Amino acid sequence: MIRHPLAWGAWAIALLAAAFIDRNPYLQALLLLVVVNVFLPYRGRRRVGTWKFALALALVPVVFSAALSRFGQHLLFTLPAIPIIGGRWTLDAVVFGASTGLALVLTVAVFGVVQTTVRSGDVVAILPRPLYRAGTTIALALAFAPKTLTAFQSIREARQLRGQRTGWRSAPALLLPLLLTTLERALQYGESLDARGFGSGRRSRYRPLHWTAQDVMVLIASLGAIVAIALLPAVPYNPYLELAPGVPNPDQLLAIGLLAAPALITSLLRVDHAPHHA
Repeated sequence: MIRHPLAWGAWAIALLAAAFIDRNPYLQALLLLVVVNVFLPYRGRRRVGTWKFALALALVPVVFSAALSRFGQHLLFTLPAIPIIGGRWTLDAVVFGASTGLALVLTVAVFGVVQTTVRSGDVVAILPRPLYRAGTTIALALAFAPKTLTAFQSIREARQLRGQRTGWRSAPALLLPLLLTTLERALQYGESLDARGFGSGRRSRYRPLHWTAQDVMVLIASLGAIVAIALLPAVPYNPYLELAPGVPNPDQLLAIGLLAAPALITSLLRVDHAPHHA
């Protein structure tokens, strides 16, 4: 599997640039297909909630664009003079909001892939010395939030099993054990950092990161896609000017093909391992 954070970072930047610079629905659909195929090899650790959140987030710009925009030539219906939502509702505004929603889905999906494939410890390990302490603090804070939520749910379930209330009126009874649990976990983190000699001298690496051939290939493909996106002329899709999107250029398809490198490499590695196990 591809592990190096810099390779995944370059891939994420290239894909987000392709998603926001030219919001052609055809290109966005291809990019979403690329992200799904990159995510599939890591399906053992997938999180369905990420995709549900992405789909819910995609509906927001559709609703806002359709309700607040009065531009467009393709009329859907007209509402009476109601504040904010009254007036013309057009298909152009819906399509514009949908293109923005697809870009948000791609953003959430890309960060979901990076969160699944990259360890926070590897990201902290490659930080330069001036940013090491700040990066460690941010990594601990990001790890602290889900564990605090898990502790809160455990406390609620324990109170429910005892037949006690878990509503808003019982907030003090819920917050006190949560605070104690959080403080205990913070002390454990502090003792762990102290035992490892954090901040006492030069950093040591128990498991240094090494570049593999797969990491290098993904990095080169991602940088090539970034160069192609930056140099090739892009005509942003605007449904208010032309509702039907244009067919993508071969150059744009080449950039998207480069972004599919992680999925292709992982698939080839799995096919190569299958004959060995057979």
